[in-house]
Amino acid sequence: MKCYKCQSTDKVKAGFTRNLQRYKCKSCGCFYSVESKSDVKSLEQKRAALEMYLEGMGFRAIGRVLGISYGTVYQWVKKWGESVSLPKSEAPIEIVELDEIHSYVQNKKYCWSWIAVDRFGKRFVDFVCGKRNTATFKKLWSKLKDREINGFCSDYWKSYSEIIPSEMHCESKTETFTVEGYNSRIRHYLARFKRKTKCYSKKQFMIENSLKLLFLKLNNQLCILN
Repeated sequence: MKCYKCQSTDKVKAGFTRNLQRYKCKSCGCFYSVESKSDVKSLEQKRAALEMYLEGMGFRAIGRVLGISYGTVYQWVKKWGESVSLPKSEAPIEIVELDEIHSYVQNKKYCWSWIAVDRFGKRFVDFVCGKRNTATFKKLWSKLKDREINGFCSDYWKSYSEIIPSEMHCESKTETFTVEGYNSRIRHYLARFKRKTKCYSKKQFMIENSLKLLFLKLNNQLCILN
């Protein structure tokens, strides 16, 4: 019999409980009498919950479909989002397109996500969340400025022209077609970006965790789903 926490078989007998032989795991110190607890969810259930979440379902909807608490789904997504990060590639990028997309947080205040997308590589590069001001864009710019990027395309929002060197910057709504298309995918795949009256975030970190998971999935880099 394996330990239900760490799956180790290194154990010693530790008396009886409810007429069942009890064991103590020598690896993690856990006491157990069964190989799996009735309230422990399988890896397949957890993976299904994450796939549903990244296909546009909210926590409560996932809970109803899988027959589990929506709070459990929330904790899974929170844990996964905290455990992953966008990989930092050193490969040169020809064009990065920039744009902002809004959602809602706490008592339905605006929260802006600033997105950077590789036009020809067809992938998300990085993002930050916060207000729609220059101070927030500076945080994203600090992640991009030292990378080998030949040019940036954005709309006419003033924060871009205040920070990006003019010789590297193209301001035109017609040159942000890639990032705007990716923004529509965010609204399609994440319920919290759809309607403020139905789904919104209580904390900004859940927006950030959700975007990391979705970007990794769309970039084919989310190993949790493998």
